[in-house]
This record gives sequence, C-alpha cells and structure tokens, in this order.
Amino acid sequence: MNELQYERWKKLSLGLARGHWNLTLARQEKLLDGVECCIDYVMCNGLETVDDWDGSVTRDGICWGCAGDRVRDYLWNNSYEFERQRKNGNAELVRGRFGDMLSACVRAGFDVAVAPGGGVIGFSVGDLRDVFDGSIPDWVAGHFENPTALLAAGRDEIVWL
Repeated sequence: MNELQYERWKKLSLGLARGHWNLTLARQEKLLDGVECCIDYVMCNGLETVDDWDGSVTRDGICWGCAGDRVRDYLWNNSYEFERQRKNGNAELVRGRFGDMLSACVRAGFDVAVAPGGGVIGFSVGDLRDVFDGSIPDWVAGHFENPTALLAAGRDEIVWL
C-alpha cells in the first residue's frame, strides 16, 4: 500500500462512518474512533506490510498477515466479535451491530481505495457523495464497472463497494 491509498482508505472509511447511520452523537464518535483505531491497528507495522484484504505480505522473511485478519483481530480484541455458546454446547462466532458497522466502513474503504475485494453492500450513492461534499472523485468512480452510471445514479441507489 502507498501513502495515497492509505489516506483515501481512511477518508472514505471515516466518511462512511460519519454519515451512513442515524446514530446519537456519542455513538457516532465511538464509531469514528473505532474505525480510526482499527485502521491504525492494521497499519501498525507500516504501509509496506499491507496490500490486500485476503493476501499476506512477506517482507524480509516475515509474513505480516492480511488486512482482513488484522481487522478480525481488532474486532476480537475489542469484543466487537465474540463467541456465543449455543444451547447444544457448540460455540459460534458472532459480531454485534456495532462491530458490523465498524467492519463495513473499514472494509468498504479498503476495497475502494486500496484493492478490490469481496465488497460491502448497503451503502448508497448518496453516502459516497456525502463523504466528498456532494461529488464523487474519479478514483472512487473508477472502482465501478460503469463510472458514468454511478455519477448519474440517484442518491438512494445502493452500491456495492
């Protein structure tokens, strides 16, 4: 990952967190803090250790793991993802609503700004415009198969980021 991709990832992820959900001010601040802390956690070993959501990076003989694993570690370490015991004795991994919101913002920003991946559904064209003060920059539009259609789409049209 380079510095420009990192800056774009952070801007898009924080912008989506800021505007997408109808949250109380305190909850929105917690989400913004969580998104920023999660991105910082992923990046703690430097830009050169991250370049794909699912693919690990090896530098100087050290395998740094993929961005997706680091995000899951962050969610687990902060109790946004946890095990729940089922009545039959089995445990299942679950993520609460807050963890889902945090994860969606971080993943959507990464997929658009750094490297296309599995994507996130649920954000709208209006959400993208809100992040960028009413317009959608070329680097975001270029993420889509038909950038012209994206730019012409209505505010409420759902996009796969």
